[in-house]
Amino acid sequence: MAMLRNLLLLFIMSSMGNAEINLVERCPYGWTNFGVRCYKFFSESVNWVTAERNCERLGAKLASSTNKAENDFLLSLVPSNTHTWIGSHDAEQEGQWLWNDGSAFDYTNWCSGQPDNSGVENCLEISFTSNHCWNDVSCSTSSSYICATD
Repeated sequence: MAMLRNLLLLFIMSSMGNAEINLVERCPYGWTNFGVRCYKFFSESVNWVTAERNCERLGAKLASSTNKAENDFLLSLVPSNTHTWIGSHDAEQEGQWLWNDGSAFDYTNWCSGQPDNSGVENCLEISFTSNHCWNDVSCSTSSSYICATD
């Protein structure tokens, strides 16, 4: 009976050790960890749909910004005065902004007067001004982008 108890204890301890190892998040080379996700800035200038497809090829999506801490982190990846795509749009219904990864659109950081849908502006860029706020812009505009993966 004591041997069975020791074997059971050994099994439980080894299982817990493996669980701890599996909880350590590792980002692919060149990606940066924040919270439970990995992020990467791409300087290549492409339209929003191409940016999203490029992220998907990497098993990622354009990054979402669901709170101030995450937004500040994303801005830290972007060089100064660089227009950069993240994963939000209102293409399905004007004024109803959605994150392409399904996150709730509860946090915003719009620049003053934005979103203004000047012309047809259905995609979201960050670091639009020195205020590092958000702007709605035409999805066909070419910008850099940030991908995020779990």
